[in-house]
Amino acid sequence: MKLYSHYVHLLFDADDTLFDFTAAEDHAITKTLLHFEVEPSPEHKALYHTVNAQLWELFNKGGIDQEDLAHQRFRLLLSRLELEGDAQAWNLYYRQALGSCAILLPGAENLCRKLSARYTLSLITNGLGDVQRKRLAASPLERYFEDRVFISGEMGCRKPEKRYFEIVLDALGCRRKTGQVLVIGDSLSSDIRGAFNAQLDSVWLNRKGERAYPVKPTYEITGYPDLERLLLPSPFDNFAHLRT
Repeated sequence: MKLYSHYVHLLFDADDTLFDFTAAEDHAITKTLLHFEVEPSPEHKALYHTVNAQLWELFNKGGIDQEDLAHQRFRLLLSRLELEGDAQAWNLYYRQALGSCAILLPGAENLCRKLSARYTLSLITNGLGDVQRKRLAASPLERYFEDRVFISGEMGCRKPEKRYFEIVLDALGCRRKTGQVLVIGDSLSSDIRGAFNAQLDSVWLNRKGERAYPVKPTYEITGYPDLERLLLPSPFDNFAHLRT
């Protein structure tokens, strides 16, 4: 890999790119089930994950908005568990539990520290504003993003919509300088598709060895070391002219 120094802005996805959303989600649903006196068994948690994934897939296709998604997942969960309950109360408790859990992926803080010395970092996330802002504030990453946090739940549009990225670029003052912007994320359907829709370069963090289809990223990596090699100069680069 080589250094691509023409980039100025790095647009980072949050969940499963910097934050360990799997761990946070497990923490939140476990606390929620316990709070409402339901056993947090693997079967019950798997049922929640199934319902939630189905609704997020519908959301990504534009078939449901985020607030409705947040409420409907617990209405459906209660129905499938054959339980009486207040779905809105479950939703509010879950959101509080999720917002309090800011577990980072290993190396995320160090990566942001290194990259922030050379680039302007922004956070781009499909999520609920109250949840994402609490998680960011509870993490050591907030200082690297400052006011450059773009949350779909607050914007009226979402990744991968072109409008979402237009708003981000306008806010950063680089709408007509898209060659300076790089999108970094783990999701082909939202991050990489969104970058493609907005004609931006992208890095796909492909930890699972999946196939890039139907959209291809500009770059594909398997972990943070690859990203550092792509975006940060080697300490030996200054001596490159001495090599024969």
